[in-house]
Amino acid sequence: MFPWDKQFPFGQSGFTKQLNKMNPKEVENYIQQVMKNVFGGDYSHGDFPSQGEYSQKESPNIRKPEIFETSDYVYVNIPLTDTDREAIKLQHTTHQLFIINFPKESEQTKYMLPSPVKRKGTKARFLDDRIEIQFIKLSENSLSEIDIT
Repeated sequence: MFPWDKQFPFGQSGFTKQLNKMNPKEVENYIQQVMKNVFGGDYSHGDFPSQGEYSQKESPNIRKPEIFETSDYVYVNIPLTDTDREAIKLQHTTHQLFIINFPKESEQTKYMLPSPVKRKGTKARFLDDRIEIQFIKLSENSLSEIDIT
């Protein structure tokens, strides 16, 4: 059995006693001090740096696609501008859609598809302010049997 009484990974026999005696205000002050030392500034309002430059926040110029599936198809609707229409190119694998020259020239955007799709038979058409892409779902999932030894 694993020696749980050693308080892995801390190795201190009184760690749980210490933890139970701690005042929540002291813990908050300690965390604020560590955040200030590591990142600089005041993060008492939840404005952590990880919510800034490292997060997956949406850029105002990127238009979010609408991706949904039916029993036979996967549809992707992407809002476009007139300049996007001229330069955009589409590629896909069985699980991903690649949009080349989107949102800017010489950039590539990748979207995961909710289901595997066929390599052939995909249709795309421009509508008023968007492009609609229709994929045929892959009906056969290739299953492999695994021998158990």
